[in-house]
Amino acid sequence: MRRYKQIAIFILGLIFLSPILEGQDIKIFERNLSDAFGKIDYWSNRQYETDYNSSFTDSLENANNTFEKLLLDYTANYSQTLKYEFKNLIEEGVLIVTSEDGLFRIYSWDTQVGGTMHIYNNLFQFSSKNKVFSKISPVSKGEDSEAGSYYFQINDIISNNKKYYITQSRAILDSRYYYNILKIFSIDNLKLNDNAKLIKTKNGLRNKLSYEIDLNASSNRDVDVPDFSIIYDKENKTISIPVILEDFKITDKRIIYLFKGKYFERM
Repeated sequence: MRRYKQIAIFILGLIFLSPILEGQDIKIFERNLSDAFGKIDYWSNRQYETDYNSSFTDSLENANNTFEKLLLDYTANYSQTLKYEFKNLIEEGVLIVTSEDGLFRIYSWDTQVGGTMHIYNNLFQFSSKNKVFSKISPVSKGEDSEAGSYYFQINDIISNNKKYYITQSRAILDSRYYYNILKIFSIDNLKLNDNAKLIKTKNGLRNKLSYEIDLNASSNRDVDVPDFSIIYDKENKTISIPVILEDFKITDKRIIYLFKGKYFERM
């Protein structure tokens, strides 16, 4: 009988100790990630030294790969990372945005390999059926305008009793040349659907809205340029994007899409 009591006490001890151990583990994770992320900055700065050689570029790519693999490992295998704030990583420059329901998170970081064109890598982490999943964004490795953008906002919305996520990101193609993107995601059958269509246009349903901004265009020089960001009004459930003319002139007019219960439709 005494032995059973000892076993019960031991099990209860493990139960109460488990959250403490997890807290200690995740602090170790963040320290390891911070060390790995710091190597990206280190090798980026070495590129501009007078004794520069191609090995610095190789080292920078290796540093990015190391950080990416470590982040992928932790976020895919340890569910507590989805809720953890990662304050140190954020202070060091990693951008982390989380959905309002806490089930979808995107990590973005500047690889520092692009010069005036900033190339960001993105990692998507999400929860489905009490399991946590993580994957690197495939467009991070692509060559289209969306590749290399950083995510800075996620909003949740319900359509037909299903949760969708409205994300916003921006690619820095040059110091005054940008590409703004609003894109819809959903979580379907343990997978992240990056082609969820929730925007209704005259040409059919769309997954995203996007446009280029060229502040170097003659039409935008020496003038007060209006706000050219995408605006999502959570209260009124509207998406607002600026009207851009063919000569890249940014106007103060806006195109509005209103959510009408099932889709966003142009007003």
